[in-house]
Amino acid sequence: MKKGESGVGTLIIFIAMLLVAAIAAGVLIQTTGSLQNKALITGTQSKAQISTYIEALSLTGTNGSDSDVENISVLAKLSAGSDAIDFSETIITADTPSSTETFRKSNGSTAGFRVSYLQNGTDHKDGYLKFGDVAQIDFDLTNKFTEGKEVRIDIIPKIGIPTSIEMVMPDIVSQYRVHLYP
Repeated sequence: MKKGESGVGTLIIFIAMLLVAAIAAGVLIQTTGSLQNKALITGTQSKAQISTYIEALSLTGTNGSDSDVENISVLAKLSAGSDAIDFSETIITADTPSSTETFRKSNGSTAGFRVSYLQNGTDHKDGYLKFGDVAQIDFDLTNKFTEGKEVRIDIIPKIGIPTSIEMVMPDIVSQYRVHLYP
């Protein structure tokens, strides 16, 4: 009779160990599933952050009445492999040694930058820069770019790598439309 009682006790301990192991395995499986989802999301966001880039094709300015530039036009497209960029979440800064101006997309009632499309890609959507689109971004400077001044324009999307255009204004601005970059 003693052997049977100890066998039942061993069986109960064995079943308890199996239940504990099953619960631990369930927790591990749930944790790894959660970590896998987080890793996928993080990887997707990192890819978009690293690969999204606006390529500035050219930059021109309009000459004001006193040999300075006050209206800027940037011709831009997405680089290969980039995700779409929402212009309403994009900031443009124009820096000189003496001033900095910040521009957001104009909503009609506020001053800011304006976007017009010179070419529409196959998946075009107004307000976005998508693969195949060529956009012209226009903005008006309060602090005009004068002759010989160092200038830096940054186009900063919410997701992606900022685009920086650095140049020195020509020593003599004599034409109405001045090609500034490249």
